[in-house]
Parts: sequence; C-alpha cells; structure tokens
Amino acid sequence: MDPFIWIVREIDPFLIAPYRLMADPAWAWWLGTSVLCLWCTLLGEFTLGIVYRVNKRFIKERNEEMVMRHNQAMAALRSGDKDIYTGANKLASEAFGKGFFLQLAMGMSSLWPAFLGAAWLQERFSDVLVPVPILTVEVNWLAAYVVLYILVRVLFSRF
Repeated sequence: MDPFIWIVREIDPFLIAPYRLMADPAWAWWLGTSVLCLWCTLLGEFTLGIVYRVNKRFIKERNEEMVMRHNQAMAALRSGDKDIYTGANKLASEAFGKGFFLQLAMGMSSLWPAFLGAAWLQERFSDVLVPVPILTVEVNWLAAYVVLYILVRVLFSRF
C-alpha cells in the first residue's frame, strides 16, 4: 500500500470527528472541512517555522549579500563608474534571485498539508457534490475545499 494513503487512513478518525458535530450533513461538511483547512494551515505554518529555523543562518547570509551587492552598485553609480556599476548590479540581481527563490521554496513548505487534506477528502468524499448553503447549487468537493482553504489561509494571516 502507498505510504501516503496509509497515513491518510490512519488519521481518518481524527479528521472525521468535526464532520460529526452537526446533524445537517451539508453544514457538517462545511464545518468539518473548515476545521480540516485550519488544521492544514496550522501544520503548514509549523512546518514553515521548522524550515525557517533550520535555514535561518543561510537566509541571513543571502539577505546580507543582497544588501552588500546593492550598496556596492549604488556606490559605483554615484562615483560614475558604469562598468563597476554594471558588474555589481548583476551580482546584486543574482543575490536577490537566490534570496527570492529561497523564500519561495520555504513558502511552499507550508502547503504540503493542503495536499494531505485533499487526499483524505478524496478518500472520503470523492463522489459527493457539496450543497452550497443559502444557494441552490452543488459543487465538487475539491472546488469547495480549495475555496475554504484559501479563505482560512487569508483569515489566519490576518490574526
């Protein structure tokens, strides 16, 4: 058996608990999935914290190099030496790129739990169309999950 599927099945009792808090199945799905999104967000932020802590020195070095190269380029520009400015600016751009992609990679480390949540939802609700409260439409579980996950991430970032 795929280890990923095994993990999803092992944590099933924990993940399904919020879905059993309400009698109405539609509202229970929305509540349970909102809680799932919150758990995914918290686990992602925890992962990001670990990744940041492990890479803290490297991040600091990248930022210091970027600032140093930028300052060198600006000093060359003020002195009127175009050749030195061009070279220093190129090095500053490279340092910025390294720092940017490091930050991007670290940010991606916070998203892996969302895929775990989607895998669990696929196992549980693959054939279910989810009724949207107040409206008279139904949507695929994945569409509803993505919208809820984004909403939870945005709300979480505000607090």
